[in-house]
Amino acid sequence: MITKESILSLESTANQAEAFDRLYHILNMLRSPEGCPWDRKQTPGKFQKNLIEEAYEYIDALDKDDSSGCQEELGDLYLVVTMLAIMHEESHAFSVADILNTISDKMIRRHPHVFTQDVNAADADEVLTLWDEIKEQVEGKQTTHENPYERVPSSMPPLERAEEIQKIARKKGFDWPDHQGAFDKIEEELQELKEAIHQQSFEHIEEEFGDLLFSIINTARLCKVTPHIALHKTNEKFMRRYNDMVQLYNNDQERPFSEASLEEMDNYWEQAKSLSRR
Repeated sequence: MITKESILSLESTANQAEAFDRLYHILNMLRSPEGCPWDRKQTPGKFQKNLIEEAYEYIDALDKDDSSGCQEELGDLYLVVTMLAIMHEESHAFSVADILNTISDKMIRRHPHVFTQDVNAADADEVLTLWDEIKEQVEGKQTTHENPYERVPSSMPPLERAEEIQKIARKKGFDWPDHQGAFDKIEEELQELKEAIHQQSFEHIEEEFGDLLFSIINTARLCKVTPHIALHKTNEKFMRRYNDMVQLYNNDQERPFSEASLEEMDNYWEQAKSLSRR
């Protein structure tokens, strides 16, 4: 039986299996009657937001090339995933071992070009084609002809979901041959949005905004740009320039920034842009 004392006796180790075992036992203790009231209250439904938050925090550390941050955030992700697995284990739905064996079996099954001698995949595109064939023909994860989107999670963020929808359309042969057609569609949708704004119909404006965003994502995909990464970088750039703008203003002016005119803000914004380019 695992006790608090036995857990405290487990030290950090370079052995991967032992290191995971240590985390597993710590989390089981936290979920036990002798553990933590907060941890015992958690359910998969309550804990799902933690999974998304920790994933974004890891991505943030990765974008900043922060090695120690990546290590910490990946640890938090391991914590959340293991905690969720333990919750399901407690309900006797499946065990942590079942999860690990399932994914290991899947990786071997979907990489016959690595683990067997009778299949070849010369490049990454062939690997992806093989992966999809195995999903459909071996694992039976086929979508119906009428609805190829039945496996697209409705919980995906809309931007990423739009990209996934477009990728599936491409697999079915319904796609622009290159980015130019999608780019022309942006101009068409932009004109329709202008007309909707002129008509002052909120429902029509909302619809045309959606069409425009969908076309922009389509163009990004065909230009081999990942839309959510591009938007994330622009968000970071805007915040950085805004803070530089405020700092430049405060260095020059005695009045508080809240009293600055739009013309003054625009002037310092241009200075901030020049600063970031340097």
